Order: sequence, then C-alpha cells, then structure tokens
Amino acid sequence: MTLEAMCSELGLSKIPESFGTIYEKIKNTYEPYATLILSDEYITKTLSDCFALSSFTQEIRAAAAEARKNAAMRLLICIMAEWIRHGAEDIADYEAPCGEGVSFDFLHLFPMIPTMPDTVAHLRARNVPEDIIIATMQEYDYCVDLLLRNTGRPAFDKGRLNWMRRVAKNEMIRIGRFKYDLPAKRVSGIRAYKNESGDVFVLADGVDVHHSGKVLGSAGCEDTTGSFRAEIEETEDKIIGYPIVDGLITNKKCELEKSEWSLCLSEDDNVVFVHIPPRESFDVAAMESSYAHAREIFAKHYSDRPYSAFFCRSWLMSRDLRKVLKPTSNILAFQDKYIHYPCLCNGTQVFINVFPGIAVSEDYTALPEETSLQRNVKTLYINGGHILNDCGFFF
Repeated sequence: MTLEAMCSELGLSKIPESFGTIYEKIKNTYEPYATLILSDEYITKTLSDCFALSSFTQEIRAAAAEARKNAAMRLLICIMAEWIRHGAEDIADYEAPCGEGVSFDFLHLFPMIPTMPDTVAHLRARNVPEDIIIATMQEYDYCVDLLLRNTGRPAFDKGRLNWMRRVAKNEMIRIGRFKYDLPAKRVSGIRAYKNESGDVFVLADGVDVHHSGKVLGSAGCEDTTGSFRAEIEETEDKIIGYPIVDGLITNKKCELEKSEWSLCLSEDDNVVFVHIPPRESFDVAAMESSYAHAREIFAKHYSDRPYSAFFCRSWLMSRDLRKVLKPTSNILAFQDKYIHYPCLCNGTQVFINVFPGIAVSEDYTALPEETSLQRNVKTLYINGGHILNDCGFFF
C-alpha cells in the first residue's frame, strides 16, 4: 500500500513530513511487525508485564482484531510506532484519521504498546522502586478511563498519545499524589532572588502587563489601557524591576542590592514540573508525602538530572479560585506552598476540568450546576470573572 492510499482510505488530511521518510524505510517490511504488535498474545503479555490497562484488555484486543483487517490502519500503526520511537516531535503536523468503531478508538494506543517494555526496563535500570514503576505505567489506564468518563466509551486518542509521549520518553513518573516531569527548563517571565535569611523576591522580566497585574493578552486582560512592559535592569550594585506580590505584577519598580540578593531561579534553570491528577484528594499529608518522596527519588535515582525548584502551571494554581472556594479548602492549601506569578493564559483549562465533556460557549448560563464548584465557577464567569492558570515554584 502506498502512503497516498493510506491517507485516502483513513481520511488523513495532514501528516508530518517524517511519515514519508519512515514509510520509505518500512514499506517492504512492516506487515510482519503489524501482525506481531496487533496479535492477542503480544497485547495481552505486554500489557500484563508492564502493569497497564488490565481493566481494558478485552476491549483493546477487540479493537486490534478490527485493525488487523484494515490494511491502511496496519500501515499507519507501524509508521506511528517508528515515529513515536523517535520522539514524534512534529506531532502538531499530524491530524487524526476520520473513522468510527473500536479500531479507531484505540488506534493511537497500538503504536504506544511497543514502547511499554522499554519504559519499564529504563525505570528498573535506574532502580526506581517497583511501586512507582507500576503507578507510572498505570497512567495509560488513567488516559483510557478519562475518555470513558467524558465520552461514554473507553478510548485512547491523539491527545492521550501526545500526553503519554512523556512516559514513553522517560520524562514523567508518578510518585504518590502527583506526577512529575523530569527536570527541564520551564520557567519564563521572571527571575527570583534570595537573601541570606532565605527570603525570596520575584521580579517580572520580559512581560507585557495588564493593569490588573496579570499578563496582557490573557482572557479578560486584553485592554491595553494602563498596561506596561516589565523588564529587569541592572546597575553595578542594584537589580531594578517590577516585583510580583501575591501572584500579581505590581506597577511600581523596586531596587534590590546585589550585595544582599542573589539570583536563585531564572529561565536558565531546570525545574521539576508537578502535574496534578484530577478527582483525587488534596489531603495535605498526602501532598507533603509525595513532595518528600519525590525529593528522595530524584536525589537517589536521577542524580544526573539536577534541578533548582519544583514548578507548577495549572488552573488549580489560580489565585482567582479564592473567589469560588472556602478559605479552608485544601486546594488553597496546595496553592500556598508555591510562590505564584501570572502567565499568559486563554482561560480554557478550568472548563475542561470543571465541566468535562461539555462543549463550552460564551453562553455561560447553560453550564451545569451539579457541584458547588461548578455553580461557583459558572456564577463567576456570568459576572465577567475568569480563572486563569498561574505558575508557581518552591525550593
């Protein structure tokens, strides 16, 4: 089968250029590989050995049986398996095929299954504890279950494939309450300074600021009246810039003495990104246990990946949540561990998480009110408010 015929049969309107290179490499040899990775025996053994998707094995095998009958799908799965093996960095150039049925529901899982043994082997080679390996691999279960809750059927779509590239590339692990990306450069728009007493002072840098103190261009922050540019200046003995207080950029410059303050965090530093699994408790003890265990794991098993801080960017970090949550909420307790600063945000993440599976328009009055959070968020938006992602860090 040609690449053109595959795209035509599956309704693929856009594929990465790399698919052409991969096709030329595998066009004469892919069929035996497709037979292998879509076989019941391979799927059952791999999922079992890798602690993944035990609750969905039957559905996945049924989907594989349908995929085996589809020549175009067999070719696409093999191309994608090779593509993922090399990182799939051009995933933005890929649009998922059009189709219905179980084979399309799990199409994007099949090229991920061959990566699972390598992920487990990598974690074991680093002597990562077995319970963390199991928890990390069960992120696949979370992905399928998420779509089951949102759509009414188990599936693994392009969005889940993109998310699970983190695990396939050995860049994310689950430790207790949270998931953690391995250290990488994530900080932008600020520099943080620390004095000998351990006090931390944060200045905005290279950011256009709305008069509210949030980032200009964010949802609800489009008006340029009163906006300004925040940049850090330095003299021989001073650092001059706009400070960030309680997560907002102030419009009055301050000066820090270089003799008293030293740079402790900037865009040049690696940080550990904290992901927050939804629908789980914000029990303070569980959160602190996860952070403490993460420090141990990174120190012992990833000493070659140094980092400067823990970092998070999420709607759950939004200080605007104080308008809709009780002061005693453990979500606010979660936030309080971090030093906050604003970031550019379109404001959609809150809808994806608070109103899952619901298409949201600007008619906020149509939103459901099945929980107190939904009711309060709905009211906030009807009254012109927004819940924007914030960033934050702690050392």
